[in-house]
Amino acid sequence: MAELVDLIGKLKKYYTFTKYEVRGYVIAILAIAFIISFGHWGDEKFDLTAGLFNLFNSILIVALSILIHDAGQRIWGLAIGYKIEFKMWTLGPVLGLVVAFINNGRIEYLWVILPGTFMLHHLAGHRLGFFRYGINIIGQSMVALAGPLFTLMLIILLKILYAISPNPLLQKAIIFNIIYNITNMFPIPVLDGGKIFFGSRMIYAFVMPAMIVATVLMMIDIPVFFAVVLSLLVGVILWLWYYVSFERKVWKGP
Repeated sequence: MAELVDLIGKLKKYYTFTKYEVRGYVIAILAIAFIISFGHWGDEKFDLTAGLFNLFNSILIVALSILIHDAGQRIWGLAIGYKIEFKMWTLGPVLGLVVAFINNGRIEYLWVILPGTFMLHHLAGHRLGFFRYGINIIGQSMVALAGPLFTLMLIILLKILYAISPNPLLQKAIIFNIIYNITNMFPIPVLDGGKIFFGSRMIYAFVMPAMIVATVLMMIDIPVFFAVVLSLLVGVILWLWYYVSFERKVWKGP
């Protein structure tokens, strides 16, 4: 109970956004919303009204998804004594726009969704008693993992809502978050996947396949519980295979 009260206190004090974060969010959200609405500005000819309508819906989807993903990292970061700061990755939206223009809507859902990364700020007084006191790659990887997990929970919630009341907007939100989660798990240093990989290869060997299987299965009309259990099973099997075939041999040395 004391830990929960402490977390609530830290959320009230530190769950804030700087003007640079807000600017980064706005730019990233608008750019990515334009990317996912690029092929829906009219059927055979340009339609401004339809385009603006689809852009508005895309902004809602992207803003919700990025802020939920960010919330997971901020909450877990504060729980272990770190304040999180969002940093837009300029190359991410630019690359996404380039792919969108090259594709020109020919291949649906060919999206590159890379809004940004985060920085850790050490809350010295709140890290007292932790074995790894300062900023370290293990703590950073655990914070990074919270983002994809929150996104996965959002996908599950959206899938449940879609099962209750099918809606094209919900379907698009599900697909967007699936692609967002998968691309964000690539082992590139600036992405969550890169932070997890460099923090612990063993954790990444489990999380990466489990996350991909879980998110992909959300597109199939199967029970959510079955999808989660199957993804965990695949993650454990591939984790064991990775350990036996590579990690165990590496630790033995030459």
